[in-house]
Amino acid sequence: MSLALKLERKIKGTLSRWFGIRFVSPSETAKVRHWVTAYCTGKGCDIGFGGDKIMKTNCDGIDFPQPYTHTGKDKVDIGVDVINNEIPVPDNTYDYVYTSHLIEDFTDTGDALRKFIRILKSGGNLILVFPDQPKYEIYCREMGIPMNPYHIHANMGYDLMLERMNEISGIRYEILFSSNCEIDYNVVIVLKVYKLN
Repeated sequence: MSLALKLERKIKGTLSRWFGIRFVSPSETAKVRHWVTAYCTGKGCDIGFGGDKIMKTNCDGIDFPQPYTHTGKDKVDIGVDVINNEIPVPDNTYDYVYTSHLIEDFTDTGDALRKFIRILKSGGNLILVFPDQPKYEIYCREMGIPMNPYHIHANMGYDLMLERMNEISGIRYEILFSSNCEIDYNVVIVLKVYKLN
């Protein structure tokens, strides 16, 4: 990261923390879009998209009716508190399910995965983008920006996610793509999920 970018982020972080000034910044999805859009084919959804859906057509935006983050202007198609409620669509609805920076907010990561897989068709792509929590904390300290207070797991990362996937019964999966913090603190895993029942 260039010195100018580090300085800009530190200044913005300080102004935000000390004076409550809010800056519009690119979404986490914007950082990884070039890697994952090839896996977003057919009818899909973006869960917890905060205004910037992974795909602008044929993609349902699922989020709070009034998202708490605003990284774009895409409208909510299905308003629901995904952490505390089931997603109100039938089983096996989507060809792909994409979610970015939401799963780390679930107390039960396995329950989140179950909710996402339930609405995914067998053979569909589950695309997970989430922070490696220890690297995220270092990044925030170095940049002087406040950490997201909703993150639950101190050990969130690539290995934990695969452990949770391996605990889900009735499925098998193959990893189509992964990146473990090649972009700052972001973990990206694209899984083709097969339902065995």
